[in-house]
Order: sequence, then C-alpha cells, then structure tokens
Amino acid sequence: MSGNAVVGRLRLASDLRRLRHAAGLTLEDVARGLECSPAKVSRMETGAVGVRLQDVRAIGELLRLDEAERELMTTLVREARTRGWWQEFADVVPADSAIFYGLEDGADLIAQHTLALVPGLLQTEAYARALLESASGVSAETVDRRLALRMRRQAVLDRPSPPKLDLFLDEAVLHRVVGGHEVMAEQLAHLLALADRSTVDLRIVPFAAGVHSAAGVGFTVFAFDDAAVTPVVFAEQLSRNVFIDELDEVDVYRQSLVDATRVASTPYDSRRLVADRLAAIW
Repeated sequence: MSGNAVVGRLRLASDLRRLRHAAGLTLEDVARGLECSPAKVSRMETGAVGVRLQDVRAIGELLRLDEAERELMTTLVREARTRGWWQEFADVVPADSAIFYGLEDGADLIAQHTLALVPGLLQTEAYARALLESASGVSAETVDRRLALRMRRQAVLDRPSPPKLDLFLDEAVLHRVVGGHEVMAEQLAHLLALADRSTVDLRIVPFAAGVHSAAGVGFTVFAFDDAAVTPVVFAEQLSRNVFIDELDEVDVYRQSLVDATRVASTPYDSRRLVADRLAAIW
C-alpha cells in the first residue's frame, strides 16, 4: 500500500472497475445490489467519490470476492480515508488542490511541461514568496501559509526514494525575472543544483526549437509504480483545475512529452542554458 489517501482512492477505484468487469456485471447490476444509482457506482469507479466500508462489504458479496480481495479493498478504503499533511492548509488553497498535492506526494514519476514559471517543487523560498505576493487582495498571513505549504511540498525530493522528475521548461522561464535579479539569480543557481541530481531530468525548450504538440500547454503527468493505478494528468486553468485519468487522453499528453523531448535541449545543454542566463543577470 502507498500510505497516501489520494493514491489509495485511485487504486481502489481501479480495482472496483477491474473486479466488476471480471464478474461480467454492469454498472446497473452493481447499483441494484448497493441500492444506489449507476451514476454513484460510476463515480466510485473513477475515484470521484469515496467508498464506505459497508459498500465494500456489499460489493464483496455481490462480486463473490475471496477473503484476500475483500481484505485488500477494506485496507484501501481505510487508506483512502486517512488525512494527508497538506489538508492542514485547506483553508488557503482551492478545494480540489488536495488531489494535486496527494498525487504529487504519492507519485513515482512526475513529468511536467512548464511555460512561464519555475515549477513549485523547484522554487526557492524568495522566488515563491514573490509569486505569492503578486496576487491581489491576499493577506500577509495567507501568503505565509501558502509559502509554508509550497516549501513543505518540496520535502518529497529529499526522501530516501524520491520520485523521478522529468521537467520541460520553456526558455521563457529563465528570462522572466521574478522578484528582481538577486532572487532570480538564486533561483537559477538552485535549478542548476537540482539538475545535478540523478532523479531530476531537466530539459529546456529553447526559443529556436519552434513548435511541437505540447507548445502553449502547461501540464503535469503523475505516474505510479503500481500498475493498477492509472496515470493522471493535471492541467491548470484560470477558473478551475482539470484532472484527466482516461487512458486515451492521458496518452495524448504522454506522447506530447515525447514530442517535446525531440525539440528540447539535452540535459547537458539545458544546464548550460541555465548557467549562461545566470551569468548574464548576476
């Protein structure tokens, strides 16, 4: 088990779909057994809603699951109900942000395509503060709490077995000065230090690269060692966040990262681009 509530819910949803299909039952069949709507069963199978222990017991009877399968599902339900550390910051971030932080905390691979800003996992405290303070109408206390959250997220990189990071940054990220030249110089130096880690693959998409299938789109793909858990794509928008877990759609984003690799600078040349930009502003 992952020990992560969000990943546990995804695994549970995947198992529910798999076991129902193996039993040859439809959503309507399960809905009748649970005395609920097919729509609710569908939401359970996508992880959109939680699953109760009594639901698992009823599903176990309906699908004639063996003791090991029932015990696994019960464990996953309990895991999905655990409280993640990020939930203590729920009052200062959008409601669905918990999903993103849970995915980030539980993923084994994080692949990110970024257009304008250094990703949160790689931001220095000064760079992050400058970004957070740029929001209008936000109190100093809220800025401090959001900053604490962002810094806490970065602890995932210092775990004994941290996730693999595949990062694609548009060259514009290096040229957008956030917080002034001193803050930006510190941020670029931090990028160089992180890029030297064996678990970080940093690639800059240079201005001269032209366009590719991911051009103009910022997104993150979360993948997991557990083959039963479907990769998830996160796409951030101004009005809402979008999470995509349909395999056909996820594959579109994963293929776009392959396309980005073809036009991006190599990790070695990318570090040189960062170093050159650092020398230019320092």
